[in-house]
Amino acid sequence: MTRFYAKRVRFRNGERHSVLQVPHGLPVHEATLFLSKFRKKGRAANTIHFVCGCLALLYRELHAAKVDLLERLYKGEFLSVPELERLASAAQYRVDDLGDSDEEPSSNVIHFARIGFRRTGNQSQRVPVEAGTQASRLRYMADFLEFVSGYVGATLPLAQREKLARETAPALKAFRAHVPSVSKRAKLDSRVGLSKEEQQRLVQVVHPDSQGNPWTRGFVRQRNWLIVVVLLATGMRRGELLGLQIGDIYSNQPKLRILRRADAPEDSRRIQPNTKTHDRAVELSPAIMRALWGHINRERRQIKSARKVPQIFVSDEGEPLSLASIDKIFQQLRQACPGLPVKLTSHVMRHTWNERFSEQAETLGLTATDEERARNEQQGWSDGSKMAANYTRRRTAQKGREISLKIQEELDAQIRPAK
Repeated sequence: MTRFYAKRVRFRNGERHSVLQVPHGLPVHEATLFLSKFRKKGRAANTIHFVCGCLALLYRELHAAKVDLLERLYKGEFLSVPELERLASAAQYRVDDLGDSDEEPSSNVIHFARIGFRRTGNQSQRVPVEAGTQASRLRYMADFLEFVSGYVGATLPLAQREKLARETAPALKAFRAHVPSVSKRAKLDSRVGLSKEEQQRLVQVVHPDSQGNPWTRGFVRQRNWLIVVVLLATGMRRGELLGLQIGDIYSNQPKLRILRRADAPEDSRRIQPNTKTHDRAVELSPAIMRALWGHINRERRQIKSARKVPQIFVSDEGEPLSLASIDKIFQQLRQACPGLPVKLTSHVMRHTWNERFSEQAETLGLTATDEERARNEQQGWSDGSKMAANYTRRRTAQKGREISLKIQEELDAQIRPAK
């Protein structure tokens, strides 16, 4: 099967983009035109790459079915129902190798490049993707097929153009009917934060002086400890952490800025970690701020190649850390400390911060409205955002259990046999 894949590119001005590529060939022209629409709208580079991965899957399936999409359309004919059914079926399953080899997986989003499933003759080994991923794939495929049908149709004689349009509309309507509905109901196994005992265990293990610390080099021990501490202290995302620059630290107070720097030319990473939320300033305790400055002025300063790098967190070779590096840190922590949750990731730190925030808000007696406003400001969410519900499941479940047990205590008193 011809390997169509989504290739990331970085322009001289720092902008990131993706193109649909085949080995030793030029990017697929019609796909490039389609993706340029997203680029002009200012869509995030990761979104464009996801769309490009959907097109790679589409082209692979058509190639396997011996269908040349442009050749078919130039005849004034659209894809048949069985061909569209094949695409809809393929969208349900994980597929590897749709991204270029440097693709970095996210801990909380299903990506194509590292999923670890290779299509073989043994169809029973197929692993389904989440309904949301399947729905997004089908929508982007349908939008592309509609685009390319109109693009080719504009060059055809009137009779062929009308014939193609008559075939396209009902076929795509039937194809879009395959888009699954995505339930917004909470799941029992949804991610939650660490308990206080688990958090204490993590902090103990990752401390530079801990015998259980999984790293040997002093610089790495100090840096990784600081990464975990900052994530727990602020609840920021890993992309926000990796985007922090030394200049973002206030010189006269214990605060730092979290800024959006999409397509920053000074960021040498091809896959740039990004801030998804609003710009904001967060305070750090004096102790954590001293530790941060101490790492910058001592361990980090010893790496000469890092002195020209603005990002705070770098490798021991002086390069800005990548998203995959953060994933690897938590993978090593999971392996080194069996007492930690098997699903421990950097994003669990964000959930943990939000649960601790709820506990402190209750202790301070904040109203629900004041707590929501304060949380949204600290996390960079818009006023009125309901994102907190995704990060406070443990706390919500705990309060629900307490109320449920109170109800049962009252019922117990009523059903107790009379003496």
